[in-house]
Amino acid sequence: MNGAILPRTSQPAVGDFVDVYRKLAEQGHEIVSVHISDKLSGTMNSARLASADVSEAQVSIVDSGTSSLALGLVVKVAAEAAKAGKSHEEVTAIAQDAFEKTTVFFVLDTLEYLQKGGRIGKAAALFGGMLSIKPILTVVDGEIHPYEKVRTRAKAVAKITEIAHKNGPYAEVAIIHDSGGDEVEMLLKQLEPLSDRSVINGKIGAVIGVYSGPGVIGVALRKA
Repeated sequence: MNGAILPRTSQPAVGDFVDVYRKLAEQGHEIVSVHISDKLSGTMNSARLASADVSEAQVSIVDSGTSSLALGLVVKVAAEAAKAGKSHEEVTAIAQDAFEKTTVFFVLDTLEYLQKGGRIGKAAALFGGMLSIKPILTVVDGEIHPYEKVRTRAKAVAKITEIAHKNGPYAEVAIIHDSGGDEVEMLLKQLEPLSDRSVINGKIGAVIGVYSGPGVIGVALRKA
């Protein structure tokens, strides 16, 4: 981010959800709508308001309690269940179970963007004393929490790897980053033994990048 002004983000409008829900309902679909944590975005509120407006559709709104690729893992397992022919209620329950079994650990080059964007959560306690540490962050109860403090980025990445190995194996593993490079390739190799599935290599999008800033790297881990 080179500009002096931090970009702003906004949740989808209620009308956008209404349009999608109605189109799916007209096609005969039931809807399980899984979204970013309610504590990190207003997206859930837009989805709830829209579902109340579309009485002709059967819509279940699921708060994933997380974001980025951790959210992606929850959506992925729900989509696989739907494709396998599971019922609406079963897919909803599977999505809810998946987010309870999904964790994320990540390190940022700076907390500045989280703080400016109002998404810093419980990690606010670290702000101001960050010159000599690189905190490992996680998401608990839908908001960002500090997990552990280390002195350098290299030690932080090594610690994330250690945490993953300590708590594995997993049904699915994903790496979250903004730019790739040797650091990501090293993580891919180190995390590969932790799941029977290939490790997902996921680059963050613009919305998450607004709050993470450059240099984010982490892992999302889903237990079976």
